[in-house]
Parts: sequence; C-alpha cells; structure tokens
Amino acid sequence: MPPAAALLDEMVEEVFLRFPPDEPKHLLRAALVCKRWRRIVSDRGFRRRFCELHRKPRMLGFLYNRSHSSIFVPTCSFRPPSAAHRYGPVIDARHGRVLLLPGFPDWEKRPLDNAFVVWDPITSERRELPLLPRSVRSADWNAAVLCATAPGGACDHLDCCGGPFLVIFVATDKGRMFDYAYSSETGAWSEQTSAQHAAGCRMALSPSALVGNALYFLNGYLKTVLKFDLGTRKLSVIRIPPSCYFGSIVLMITEHGGLGFATVVNSELHLWSRESGSEEDAGWVQSRVIELKTLFPAHILDSLYVTGFGEGVDIIFVRGNRKDFTIDLKSIQVTKVQKDIGIRLAHMFPYTGLYTPGENSLQRALLRAEVIVDEAMGRHIKNQAMLQQLDVRYETPCIEATTLDTFRYQYHDEKEAKDKAVVYVQNKFC
Repeated sequence: MPPAAALLDEMVEEVFLRFPPDEPKHLLRAALVCKRWRRIVSDRGFRRRFCELHRKPRMLGFLYNRSHSSIFVPTCSFRPPSAAHRYGPVIDARHGRVLLLPGFPDWEKRPLDNAFVVWDPITSERRELPLLPRSVRSADWNAAVLCATAPGGACDHLDCCGGPFLVIFVATDKGRMFDYAYSSETGAWSEQTSAQHAAGCRMALSPSALVGNALYFLNGYLKTVLKFDLGTRKLSVIRIPPSCYFGSIVLMITEHGGLGFATVVNSELHLWSRESGSEEDAGWVQSRVIELKTLFPAHILDSLYVTGFGEGVDIIFVRGNRKDFTIDLKSIQVTKVQKDIGIRLAHMFPYTGLYTPGENSLQRALLRAEVIVDEAMGRHIKNQAMLQQLDVRYETPCIEATTLDTFRYQYHDEKEAKDKAVVYVQNKFC
C-alpha cells in the first residue's frame, strides 16, 4: 500500500489539475505554499496531464506593433517574465512561440540586415536566428513560426514549448516568389526554392494561417493568397473572390479545419471558406454572415474592420473608432479589449497556450519573494551578485529602494510581510 504522503500528493495533484487554465496565478499561489506542492506543479508530467485534461489552448494575450517595437497585452492573469518590445516588432505568433524582427528604422524592408528572434513568453527563452542569405533582395516578404512536428501532425501543441521549431520566410520579387526554411534542429536556413508568379503578387506583413500541411500568406493588394506546402516546399497562388477586393481581410481556419478568411462588409462580418481540394478560383464560398448592428453602436460600426484571428480559440479581432474588440465565433459574444491602444493599428497577433509554471520560474519567483521579505523586515541585502542574478534592475524595476522602503515601514510582523510578498509575486509573475 502506498504511503500516506504519496496518496496525499496524488489527491493534491488531482485538485491542482482542475484549476482554471486561464488563471495561472492559482498554480503559482499553490507552488508558493511549500516545496512539496512546488514539485507537483513544476513537474513535467503534471504539466502534460494539465494540458491533456483541458485540451484546448486559451488565449493568454495578444501582441501588436507600435513604432519599432511590439507590445504584449495579457487577457488573463498571465504575465510574461520579460517584455516583447525588447526584441523588436512581431511578425507571427503560433504554437507558444512569437517571431520578432529587431532593428529600425527600415525593419520592414530589410530582413537581411536584422536577425529574426523566436521568443517564448512563458519561459522567457529567446533564440536569435542566423541572418538570411545575402542573395535575398526583396522588400515584399513575410514569415511564420511553427512547431517542427506540425507538418507531420505528430504534435498536439499542448506542451511543445522548448521543442524544435521552424521559421518559414517567403518573398516575391520581379515576377518570382521564393522561400527559405529555418530549422532549430540544424540551426541554419535551407537552400532557396522558387517559382514564377503573375505580376502584382506582392506580399503583405499580415498574420499568416496554418491549415493542414500548408501555410497561407496574404498579398499586399489583398487579392491573392500565397500557399506554401510544408511537405513539398511548393509555392502557389490562390485568388480571393473579386467581391472581397476592398476592405481589410484576415486569414483564418474554418470550423471544419479548412482555409478561410473574414472581412467586414456593410456592418456585417462575412466569413468565407475554401472548398477542400479545390484549386480553381470558384473554390470560395461564403459560409457565414454575422450581423453586427446588434453588437456594436453606430459610431463603432462606421469604421469597423478586422485585425486578427486566434487559431485554436475561434476569436476574431475587430477595430472601430480606435477601439478594439474580440468576437467569439461560437457564442457571438463581443468583448472590449481592456487596454486602450489608441494608435493606428493594422493587425493583432493572438498568443494562445496552456500555462503551467516550470521549476525555474517558480524558483526565481520564490527568490524574489524572499528578497522582499528580507527587505521588509529591515534585513538589507548587500550582495550585488545576488541582485544581479535576480535581474532585479532589468526585469523588475518595481523592486527598487522606494518599493522596499514601503514594505519595510508597513510590515513589521514577519508573517504579514511574507503574506504581502507572496501576493506581490503573484501579481508580478502571473
């Protein structure tokens, strides 16, 4: 018969597994209670079971570009340990990874001069890719990041963070389209493949869509879609229906798992889908129309357009009168984005996943809690090496002299100081 402690741990784990996946602060709060609970929560087996139980990823936040940087806006209690804007504008987000391209002022036109960065907001890990081959001269390009096992369908992407990934770079130039593929396993870009295309097929820096074994990218005039087959690396062009040439378009995955796109026309959200196996222009059908007049006031409707689609969560981002909203395609529920972005905005990049804190992030959070408690009790930390190790000045500017003095004068009781420190760490790192 298993010892009582083991049985208790199993019962505790069953309770933790039922915590809401879109509120990761509860798991961190549990991990801060004692070492046994921390081991349970940070165990890879627990994280896998947690992901399998809840299955469907949640939207943890979204990114948008502002000037020469990107901003991560959380939609739940999750907070990334480091900020995306340090690494440059966002190009794509998928399978728990974010693709960024540092460098300014001409980062859109010069992917050659700046190295792409793949960032994991959950673990804060970042990987700088080698520069593209110097033979690339096109100013019309786009790129996408995805799990390396996605082409074969061998991964459900519930817990593939830290695993191998691919970055696909596509571009058009002088009547031809070409691509490069980067693999994290080889650490290098592949040889170029290319194909001819009709005049006027230019790339747009808008969110791509992964449907089955292919990536899809919009062109600059919103009249065609470039298809990249991940298995054969073959490039081809699909035309958008002429009735949708005007207005903003976002590519999406339909409810049946096929390629689709969304656009706003005359106060209606039009959803289009491409018939399976069709390579003809007539392969598009309008699958759904959502009336927006009952969902938005008139001053929003007048300027409403689509800005993004959340893969795996079936959410459309729209913007009107400089206000941002999400539309749940299943419930038709509209939610206003709490952060007032206020700037001219073209695209949103939703970030989805299932967050469970790993051992490293928990240890770092606990160390910082100890720093706060020690300072709150008047035990000043003089070890600069420890402060540097904790990244206090770089990642957590709030833990400075003023903040620590506030803790020191407010909390004379050690238990009260510890309680306050735990609350502070929860708010800071979840």
